[in-house]
Parts: sequence; structure tokens; C-alpha cells
Amino acid sequence: MEALTAPRFLRTLVGTAALLGAAVAVSAPPRLVVEAPPSLAAYAREVERIEPEVFLPAMELTGLWEPGPVRVLVAPEGSPLARRAPSWAVAFADPAAGTVVLIPTRTPTWPDDGLPDVVRHEVAHVVTFRAAGGRPVPRWFDEGLAMAAGRERAIEDDVREALAILTGPRLRFAQVDGLFHGGRSDASRAYALSSAFFGDLLARHGPAFPARVLRRIAGGETFEEAFRGATGVAFRDESGDFWRSRRSLERWLPLLTSTAAVWLAIVFLSAWAVGVARGRRAARLAAWEAEERAALQHEPLEAGLPEDPGDVGPEGDEDRKKVEDPPLVH
Repeated sequence: MEALTAPRFLRTLVGTAALLGAAVAVSAPPRLVVEAPPSLAAYAREVERIEPEVFLPAMELTGLWEPGPVRVLVAPEGSPLARRAPSWAVAFADPAAGTVVLIPTRTPTWPDDGLPDVVRHEVAHVVTFRAAGGRPVPRWFDEGLAMAAGRERAIEDDVREALAILTGPRLRFAQVDGLFHGGRSDASRAYALSSAFFGDLLARHGPAFPARVLRRIAGGETFEEAFRGATGVAFRDESGDFWRSRRSLERWLPLLTSTAAVWLAIVFLSAWAVGVARGRRAARLAAWEAEERAALQHEPLEAGLPEDPGDVGPEGDEDRKKVEDPPLVH
């Protein structure tokens, strides 16, 4: 690929910004219709305060600039709606019904940091469903798009992806979809792999490729047909390229040598050094205490006197008499 010179790069950046500004001007972000019981009204107000612009990345990735309204149901813990989700899930989407269900009393966990991130993620599922014309989309593709449309990436995302790829078995992406139905650890690995693979595809084919795929699916093609038509390569070939590139040391060297990784290593080394120092100090104290106990066991009962009074001779009697007779006072 030809390298961009500085002036050309600036022209490209300005042109992209102009196109995005024009798209924003003609777009209609999804309108949230929030419903909540009185006890959860504070959470409902927090959702209503979310700026519509946060949904623009999902609209750009899907190519759907007028997604329509989305119903948001705020459900209390223990309610029938809350029981439909795993105990660790803060929310779920019912894209066919155009609905997002929030259980706000649960603590958000990765890949979301707070309630606004949760809402952005789940609304992206509804937008993806509508962009595909209601036809099925692989779960990994759906989740990868929702994560790309959510909050900004953090070092935790890179670390989780690296661990999921380097420490686990090489899975076909149909198998990744199955992980979402497992426990929390399986689901976390599925999210990490989905994010990694979707991000790899964005880097290879550009940010417009998901919209092209979804448009073809809406037209009646299967995902594999739509992927090939949108990218020019078969999906199985892309899967192999992904695993070969992501499991090479060179691929993860920038992460391992990043500032965050260096500081993390410093923290671990410092903690290890403190632990070693404390262990050595404890060992020295224990040795000193043992030496003191041994010395006390062999020390005479009265300093300066023989241990056995029977060993005192004539000179000893005279010395003892001098000690016992007090001096005369005149």
C-alpha cells in the first residue's frame, strides 16, 4: 500500500470528517423509550440522559442511519425479565422486539464499564438486527460489532484478547458462538475472541465492510455468501489468516513492550522483592531467637560464682567471709 504523505493524509482526514459530518446531519439516532418501575426511576433518568450521538458508531458500522426507536425496560432483580439473563449479565437485547432489558442493580463487568456503555452495546445489537433485515447473523460478528461500537478500547481489551488467543485452543468461530452459552469464563473468552476477530477484519477490509455484509444478508444471502461478496475472500480463509497472524510472537510484541506492560511488570517485581525481603528478615529474626534460647539454656545461674557450691576451697571460704562481713563504720 502506498504511504500517505503529510498533506495527502491531512486531505484524507478532512475529507473523512466532512463525510462523517454530512452523515450525522442526515441521520436520526435511535430514540430510547425508557420504562421502569418507581423504585428504579433514578436508573431510568440516567438512561434518558444518554446523548444520542453515542450511537453513531453503531450506525456507521451497520450503514443504518435511521434505525428507529428502541424500547428500554429497566427490570428489578428477581423479576421475570431479570431471570431470563445469566446471573452475571447486566443486560440483554431482544432485537426482534426492538427491546433492551437492563438489570441496573447488578455490577457491570467487562466489556462494559458502566450503565451508558451497557446501553450502547445492547442498542448496537438491535441496530445490527435491523440492518440485516431481521435475518440471522453469527453471534461472534454481532458481539464484535457491538464491542467496536461501544466504548473506547483500553489496555484491558488487548490483554484479554491476547490471553484468549495465546492460552486457549484454536476454535472455529461457530465454536466461539457456542461459548456464549457456557459459564462466565467461557462467555468472557467468547467476547474477547469476537472482539479480536472483528477488529482484525476491520483492519483488513476497512470500516465499511460490516455494512456491506449486512446489506447483502438483508438481500437474502447467507453470511458466508455475503462475506465473500463484500470482501472478495472466503470466510474460512480469513479465519486461518487470523489464527496464524495472532499466534505469532511478533504480533504481540508491541503489547508486551507497551508502557502499561512495563509498569505492570515493575509492580509485580516490586511486590516480589518486598516478599523476598520480608521472608529473609523473618528468617533472620527466627535464627536470632533460636540463638538466644540456646544461650539462656547454658548460662550459669549466678554470674561470678561457681555452679557447684561444693567446689569452693579454703580460699573461697575466706573470700566469701569478706563479702558477707560488712565494713565497720566509725
